[in-house]
Amino acid sequence: MADYLQIGVTSFKDLFEYLTDRSKTKDVIKNALLRELRDNLKLLDHRDKKGVNINAIIDGLTTSATEDAYKNNFNFNKLIAKNKKLPAELILNKRQEKYIGWDCKRFIYSIEGKIKDIKNLPRLYSDLAQAPINLNVRMDNLFYQVLLLVLFIKKSTESD
Repeated sequence: MADYLQIGVTSFKDLFEYLTDRSKTKDVIKNALLRELRDNLKLLDHRDKKGVNINAIIDGLTTSATEDAYKNNFNFNKLIAKNKKLPAELILNKRQEKYIGWDCKRFIYSIEGKIKDIKNLPRLYSDLAQAPINLNVRMDNLFYQVLLLVLFIKKSTESD
């Protein structure tokens, strides 16, 4: 399994800068998707910090760029320059192995669904701490899936 250094990432700041730089093209939809991934990843990075307001993180998660892309029949696989399927070399931990072979469209669809599910939880349960769900695991799963997609996008464009 890979670690961040093996795949050319030294910090989250590098990833955020990469997404910001890549979101300055002529493709408005692609730019919005990359910014949405960046912003959601930034929020999710705080998910397990002491004293964090989890409801604020949930409220801040967005799928509006994804929804706009669907409305415009955007080809999500355009986010990946080459190697259109996730290679095993990007897997960071065992629980991510199920994503080997996924394309960008499948990642986006899954991430959007997870965000919508998480955003519905405060409406279903008035006290998330007492809810019969494991919100920490859901947030971790979403974080690592978004992170893996961003790493996949970055790795596919390295020789651009």
